[in-house]
Amino acid sequence: MPSFRLLIGLILSLLPVSLLAQNSVLASGEWYKIAVSKAGIYKIDLSFLQKAGINTAALNPQNIHLYGYGGGMLPQANHMSRPADLPENAIFVEGEADGRFDNADYILFYAQSPHAVYYDTTQKIFRHQTNLYSDTTFYFLTVSDTPGLRIEEQESESNAVHTITSFDDYLFHEKELTNQIQSGREWYGEKFDFTVTQHIDFPVTGLVAGSEIKITSAVMAQASGSTQFSLALNGQEAGSHSLPGVSSGTYDVKGVNRTNTFTVLAPATDNLKLTYTYDKKGLTDAAGYLNFAGLQVKRELKAYADQTTFMALESMEYEEVNYIIKDATSQLNIWDITNPQIPANQIYALTGSTAVFGAKAGTNAGSLKEYILFSGTSFDNPVSVQRIANQNLHALSTPQFLIITPGIFKEQAIKLADFRKSHDGLQTEVATLDEIYNEFSSGRQDVSAIRDFIRYLYTRNQSLQYVLLVGDASYDYKNRISPHTNFVPIYESRESLHPIFSYSSDDYYGFMDDNEGEWTENTQGDHIMDIAVGRLPVKSVEEASNVMSKLIRYATDTKTLGKWRNQLSFVADDGDNNTHQLDADRLAEQIAAKYPAFNINKIFMDAYPQVSNANGQTAPEVQKAIDKAIDKGSFILNYTGHGGEIGWSQEQILSIPQINEWNNIYLPLMVTATCEFGRYDDPVRTSGAEYALLHAKGGAIGLITTTRPVFSNTNYALNTAFYSAVFEPQNGQMPRLGDVMKHTKNNSLSGSINRNFALLGDPSMRLAYPEQNISISKINKKDISAGADTLKALSKVSIEGYLQDRFSGQLQSEFNGLLYATVFDKKSTLTTLGTERSARMNFKVQQNILFEGKVSVKNGVFELNFVVPKDIDYRFDAGKISMYAQNETGQDANGSQQVMIGGSIPLINPDQTPPLIRLFMNDTTFVDGSITGSNTALMALLSDENGINVTQTGIGHGITATLHSTSEEIVLNEYYTASIDDYRKGQIYYPFKNLAPGSYTLTLKAWDTYNNSSQADIRFIVANSEAIALRNVLNVPNPFRDFTQFQFDHNRAGEDLEITVDIYSLSGQIIKTLHTIAYASPEQFKDLRWDGKGDYDNKIHNGVYIYKLSVRSMADGSQTHLFNRLVIFQ
Repeated sequence: MPSFRLLIGLILSLLPVSLLAQNSVLASGEWYKIAVSKAGIYKIDLSFLQKAGINTAALNPQNIHLYGYGGGMLPQANHMSRPADLPENAIFVEGEADGRFDNADYILFYAQSPHAVYYDTTQKIFRHQTNLYSDTTFYFLTVSDTPGLRIEEQESESNAVHTITSFDDYLFHEKELTNQIQSGREWYGEKFDFTVTQHIDFPVTGLVAGSEIKITSAVMAQASGSTQFSLALNGQEAGSHSLPGVSSGTYDVKGVNRTNTFTVLAPATDNLKLTYTYDKKGLTDAAGYLNFAGLQVKRELKAYADQTTFMALESMEYEEVNYIIKDATSQLNIWDITNPQIPANQIYALTGSTAVFGAKAGTNAGSLKEYILFSGTSFDNPVSVQRIANQNLHALSTPQFLIITPGIFKEQAIKLADFRKSHDGLQTEVATLDEIYNEFSSGRQDVSAIRDFIRYLYTRNQSLQYVLLVGDASYDYKNRISPHTNFVPIYESRESLHPIFSYSSDDYYGFMDDNEGEWTENTQGDHIMDIAVGRLPVKSVEEASNVMSKLIRYATDTKTLGKWRNQLSFVADDGDNNTHQLDADRLAEQIAAKYPAFNINKIFMDAYPQVSNANGQTAPEVQKAIDKAIDKGSFILNYTGHGGEIGWSQEQILSIPQINEWNNIYLPLMVTATCEFGRYDDPVRTSGAEYALLHAKGGAIGLITTTRPVFSNTNYALNTAFYSAVFEPQNGQMPRLGDVMKHTKNNSLSGSINRNFALLGDPSMRLAYPEQNISISKINKKDISAGADTLKALSKVSIEGYLQDRFSGQLQSEFNGLLYATVFDKKSTLTTLGTERSARMNFKVQQNILFEGKVSVKNGVFELNFVVPKDIDYRFDAGKISMYAQNETGQDANGSQQVMIGGSIPLINPDQTPPLIRLFMNDTTFVDGSITGSNTALMALLSDENGINVTQTGIGHGITATLHSTSEEIVLNEYYTASIDDYRKGQIYYPFKNLAPGSYTLTLKAWDTYNNSSQADIRFIVANSEAIALRNVLNVPNPFRDFTQFQFDHNRAGEDLEITVDIYSLSGQIIKTLHTIAYASPEQFKDLRWDGKGDYDNKIHNGVYIYKLSVRSMADGSQTHLFNRLVIFQ
């Protein structure tokens, strides 16, 4: 920005501490919001009011009121004073006495700058503070039926002896051009690289020649060695900044700041030229930046042509002083603006061209006095005006759940609020940012206004627990960088050069205690969150609508029920002496021991082979494992290791294109202890975490993630705190996500380096915890309390159990549904490969499945039967029975039981009959050799007297499928599930994606529990997925007498299809049109019937007819048609 002269007038010390005004002044009446960009006297005339839409014909100017304030940002510290609501300002109204607003009438008011200038009493110098959030100050004008506040006269003091003929002025220059690391609140101005000398002009009149000028200069340098800035004022050497070099490591500080004050004598001139010269010391990599320059000067006290504000520091040395103003006329106005809301018209004596007035000063005045001189009636109008609706956030009842949103997303925010109210029983409220700013920061953007509003509600009633911010954020509060993503501002750290210690955080909005808010950037400055805060970083109405629907679907759609809710997946990076894998393994084992109902899936990168290519190493098998964990479902997906905004690990085991390919119905909570994966304040890049959350057809339901680089030790501390809370009930209920996040942050405090963890998600939601508990009562008719029976190879097992209330233990006798059981063999030990110069590492897994099936739950009890396969680990040790149950009303339960497994039973009549296998594509309507799409699925029905072997212990005894065109063997053990209440038969459903067009043959081989094997083949044709392909179009019977059925095969199984049959005579006349929609159509459609009658129910003559069968996909609009003929013979 250009050089400005700003006013001190900080209102905050003059306003009440209390924020508990019961109603806002904006609650009633007609209100107009007006804007100014700098401090000074402003004029509102008849034309301005008419343009605002005010009916000036009926306007009584005596009843005009003006409210609002400026003067810098709100204070961060909670204990500091701030306005309780918009304060009224005293104004001057010319011509109001007659009760009409005529052409010659006008309003004058003093407006504060959006920025602040203050006197540092310790250093005896003026300083400024640029407003981080806004370059505009707003005021609010209204007309009521009562008189408004007016500027009153202030008498001159008569006892003053000391005279003041000069004043102290402060001018500064600060441009906000670049943010060096796209983080933090500090922006830098002019760059010194190829150009090493630059000049700054400060036009100023009336300098007192020979007086002291204090120059406050702030610069920054980026160089590998020491460099220097030199300053000169009008050719007079002023001083220099010496700056040391910085190292070039990725996570090293990116520059060095220096701020110094220099003193020179004022030249006899009306223009000051400050010259900066940067000495790079021969370093080609060196670059310097000017942060700001401020000049404190002494000027003659005169009535200058322009309006002039003045303060005199010497006045503080006396009880009373006389101000002597030269070049004055009778048109001179002097306003005391020490209190900028209540200016006073200072009375003065005019002798010739000298104006004199006396004023109290020093300690009796209580503060440094500030005045403004002006003459005439020609003043700037405010830069804009708009009418605003009435609002009254001050009167809101304190909710439990508060949503804060810009107006553009208000409709979507209300949708979620209404859902939480009806579904969760939460008291909810929605507030827009404009409403918050209008009442809590006089219309200006300010993060502390948002915090103050939240605190206002919390202070009245501590029932407020959760705050959701709806809208993306940006480190660029003023939208200098495109695209503009600053929908809801985020708190940015003071540190702006160090990648590790700079941070952004929404935690700021959750600090409610009186001694909090300043949030100094060290461990002593750590605060405790009283309110849980989350964010949905949406950038469009479509994104907002999608994510709201996703949250509601997660909580209500019974399709999301399933045993995936028992699954936790831990992904870990390699290298770094196995730090990440060891941390993940420790966490996983702690959870397995404390919460055995959950099954652990460990995806440790060094346990998989890596592939070298031109771009380095990749780990495609890890990518597949992660994709499978997403597709099959993971209640929580946890990643520990290196990463960035666009993915995980150097090998890119998770990337944005990969996330965008997900199409998962089961949505995990993702916990990512990695660098920057969850950054959401970068306007030029959307992070991987944002893509995962905003994914309309899958992705994640929420993320606890990182917005900046982090350390592995703080990652582990935060992970540990998270898992100590996420499965622990609170007050007889499982915690909401915000409760978990608040506990996590409060129990892993570590200064700046853990403030980078954020909740992207709704803090008021509960994860899809299974509601009830499942317990086993008997194994092989033996009461579990007496010691569970041992499961032996080839033994037939009976397991009985029941569902009980998770907290009271009461039998859930009204529960009727299905129970999914998985029986795991003992834990086994895997060993990593020892790549990345790390030692090989052993870790335990429990992944060998002995049986997987479904049984009915009736009146809360169940019985499960199966045969233990021959291929087990014969050692005696603890296995695990994992269970999940659900019913049609959406209730579910989970549980587990440890059980001894080992040995075998004697064989009397060994089974030698292999299993039966039937193969289909997509569904059982598929006919061998038919067509399908590129995204299809194998469906296999298997049966055997003793059940199917799903263990992976026996070499070569797995369920495998081989596509002969690719020679790829696919192990399908984990995709097999036994049928309901019948372990002797079951089904495999395995999806294929992106198959190339062509003919395929697939062979499936399976074994029973006695290791008898069989195999079966299926042939299918993959059609071009971009087009609908039809085959075997016919009508049955044909010829027909009473009715015929139209049928065909197609490649769009599972899609909703619009099907039309037009029947023509041989002359081309349409005699009948049939139409239907096949929802989630099977591979073979055969559900459209015709009775042989015309459109008017008339009987059709015997003969040959042509029909056109048309099919349109409702998913993508693609369509096709085929012709055939039929014969009517009646």
